[in-house]
Amino acid sequence: MIVALYARVSTTKQAEKDLSIPDQVSQMRAWCKAHGHSVASEYVEAGASATDDRRPVFQRMIADACVAPPSPFEAIVVHSLSRFFRDSLEFGLYERNLKRFGIRVLSITQQTSDDPSGEMIRRIFSVFDEYQSKENGKHTLRAMRENARQGFFNGSRPPVGYRTVEVELPGNKWKKKQLEVDGPEAVVVKRVFECYLYGHRGQDLGVHGIAAYFNEQGLLVRGQQWTKGRVHDVLTNRAYIG
Repeated sequence: MIVALYARVSTTKQAEKDLSIPDQVSQMRAWCKAHGHSVASEYVEAGASATDDRRPVFQRMIADACVAPPSPFEAIVVHSLSRFFRDSLEFGLYERNLKRFGIRVLSITQQTSDDPSGEMIRRIFSVFDEYQSKENGKHTLRAMRENARQGFFNGSRPPVGYRTVEVELPGNKWKKKQLEVDGPEAVVVKRVFECYLYGHRGQDLGVHGIAAYFNEQGLLVRGQQWTKGRVHDVLTNRAYIG
């Protein structure tokens, strides 16, 4: 059988530092070889959640699969069904659509039959994957809130006007990040708010006008020109509340 491989991790950090994707691909290749399947394509999604279908590589794979017969492969092979989808409804819809083109979804670690009982088992796997994803999200949000309550920064890139500093915690080998004011950038951020509130030389400036004015003055934001989107991000960021 001719198959396509699909490997995925949820974050770009995992993709850069983790061995998960190479391990997924290696195990899928070995499984296909052991079962006499020929790999036609490999699709690797680095840093995309499976709770929705907003995944460029995933959509390209589906588009490649759902073409006029004959399709380029007969099955999509994943390490576990959670790599394909963590939403039980969306999983069922995409699996049904693929079946219309004669394409199956196969997991090397959660193998099921093609009869009604196998379909039911896949639905159960999918429901549990969705539940686990929501539970993980709940616990992650709780941890992030507690981290912020203690005065630490949750993100990776600080807002304009701030920089991050690493703080060593007593009795803990891990370091955490805190925000501190970046003097030169803070002056620019203050100017953004002043222009929005009071305008410039008696003229009201909206986000587009502020961006144009700053670019005319050569005031870049981290080496890039201002856009109305960047101005809007500054004006609506709660980090500047204090």
